[in-house]
Amino acid sequence: MNTFRAVKIGLAWINITYILCYVILGLIPASRPSLLPYILHLNVGQVENIMTIGNFIVGLILWNVIVGAGIWLAGFLAQNIKN
Repeated sequence: MNTFRAVKIGLAWINITYILCYVILGLIPASRPSLLPYILHLNVGQVENIMTIGNFIVGLILWNVIVGAGIWLAGFLAQNIKN
């Protein structure tokens, strides 16, 4: 598998995961206090309830950039580091 295909697969995966998480946390706001310590890996206090379409789009773009860069870096290192 080449790096470009791996990035496309990773971006499809993060899009599906992000949308599911946003929908679950948006539709069931009572689940946020119990899920956030596991999602963020730290204890959080009272969290303000701001879930807008703008936050959704910015978060989706941000996670796509992070995941795409991470997979590209892994593919680049795998191709260029010799045994």
